[in-house]
Amino acid sequence: MKNRTLHNAFPIVAAAIGNRFGIKVSVGGDQAYTDGKSIQLPAYEGDDPDYQNVAWGLLAHEAAHLRYSDFTLSYGSSVLRRRLCGAIEDVRIEHELAKDFPGTRLTIGTVIEKMIVKGDFVASSIDDHPANILYGFVLKYLRAKVLGQSALLPLVEQTELALKAKFPKGAVTRLKGLLSEVPEGLQSESDCLQLTDRILTMIEQECEQQRQRQQAQPSEDEATTPEPDEIDQEAESTDSDDSNGSDSQDEMNPDEQLPNDTDDELSSEPAGNNNSNPENPDDEPAMLSGSSTSTLQGEDEEKAEIANPMGVLQALLSAGDSDIDQDLFESLKSALSLASENVSELLMPSGNEPPIDDRAGAFLLRKVQGESGKIRAALQGLVQSQTLNRSQHACRGRRMDGKRLHRLPLGETKLFQRQQNKAAPNTAIHLLLDKSESMGYQVTDSQGQPIGSRMPIALEATLALAMAFEGIPGVNPGVTAFPGHQDDSVFRLLEHGQRVNARNGAFSLAATGSTPMTEAIWFGAASLLRCREPRKVLMVMTDGQPNDTLSTLELLQRCRDSGIETVGVGLGLDVSHLFPIAITINDLSELRAQLFELSKSLLLAA
Repeated sequence: MKNRTLHNAFPIVAAAIGNRFGIKVSVGGDQAYTDGKSIQLPAYEGDDPDYQNVAWGLLAHEAAHLRYSDFTLSYGSSVLRRRLCGAIEDVRIEHELAKDFPGTRLTIGTVIEKMIVKGDFVASSIDDHPANILYGFVLKYLRAKVLGQSALLPLVEQTELALKAKFPKGAVTRLKGLLSEVPEGLQSESDCLQLTDRILTMIEQECEQQRQRQQAQPSEDEATTPEPDEIDQEAESTDSDDSNGSDSQDEMNPDEQLPNDTDDELSSEPAGNNNSNPENPDDEPAMLSGSSTSTLQGEDEEKAEIANPMGVLQALLSAGDSDIDQDLFESLKSALSLASENVSELLMPSGNEPPIDDRAGAFLLRKVQGESGKIRAALQGLVQSQTLNRSQHACRGRRMDGKRLHRLPLGETKLFQRQQNKAAPNTAIHLLLDKSESMGYQVTDSQGQPIGSRMPIALEATLALAMAFEGIPGVNPGVTAFPGHQDDSVFRLLEHGQRVNARNGAFSLAATGSTPMTEAIWFGAASLLRCREPRKVLMVMTDGQPNDTLSTLELLQRCRDSGIETVGVGLGLDVSHLFPIAITINDLSELRAQLFELSKSLLLAA
């Protein structure tokens, strides 16, 4: 990997962002997807900023869905209804997310700009399917107006030209009025669906009204168009004028209809003024002027009508997925897909909740509480003795030590007292406990007497040490067991900031699985990087070799390059080839005492 530290490593940053949003993020495989509960990102190992920008934009958008969307909502069989509601809901949730996380507005906006530059996000044209034009306008108009994505303004203008060419003028005007309710008028995805239904109903009404006007227009023209050669000059004063006029119109040859009766004549009338539109210009993005609007300005908008309103309506009702552009963020998921040769083998495991046995946990807690208290008292005393304010003597100062004045004739010049302050440890310690199958094997003590398996003894020692750390000011412990249900997961026994008493039921695990140490180190390092303590220590307790020694060595080095100290505790095994600081415990009865000595040296080195 080019990046030798963990601070900008893709899996670490992804996990940190997910933790900040309060959602679960997993990194692995070659695809990006969301299952409604968590977000999966590919196992990317490069440092391309464009790739990472797209990933963070997708992560922010999907986090907004997980936080605010209703995944149980039904849209029926209408594709356009589902897609329109999705476009409106996307804007609503991103607006909500930006309230709590303002930086996401810039993160997602950057992705939109990059897609426009690459040509992956374009304006709709008059040749597009009517459903795609309507969807495209709603999507771009709301993103520009509500989310402030100004790079979309030229696309909004071009799409609006296509919209006005395909839809009745009244529909365009009323559509903007309905869209003005976004976002303040929408509190949920159900509200977005209701607004979608109002938009579709409005378009149906406008198309029907225009159809009725078009049907009525020919009969009105016939009733008001005189035919001079058919007028009876001698019958003007008689009582039969009405009937003669009616008969003459019924016998009129359609081929003799005047040009003024045709719809084509509308395009030759004087240009209307678009600025007379009573819409509020402040409620929509600024539109381009000049040649881009000359076509519409050349029409009389009061009379402009689309040729086939019912055809447009039928096209909307029958629209399929292929008629509408792919969802914006679905295309981003495709863009993030990796070729198999580019997938990293260093996986960030998911942190699972372990099986909880409160009864066994309470028994274990009572068993180790006494010894833990002794360890805590000893460690706390050592730490306090190192952090007490001690006075030193100097040649100058503000406070003189009277007890040293008698040394003045002897040439002593350090007669002043100065206070020396030493900070508390201010250390985050994360314990990684191996729970592989071999931890369940029976072992003997130094006398050859069977003492049981390593697993319960290691759990007791870990719990006792966590309780001891918890009571020391400036120390923030966390505990993780590996593997979890599978090799690509771990069990979160104690997260940093949690109280041990509330998590004792998690310290009752059985020994199963292999030794995926690389994945566990990823998880532990990510947890430490989220801690505020400046000093960070990763302690790994294991009885076997990792599944992949090379990747474990590489990741441990990256931890050290990132300022994380790595410490190994080998249970009947020498792990000094993995950890620069390592101890080997052959007699499990000495485990707690050895851990105490190791912890003492770590804390006093702070």
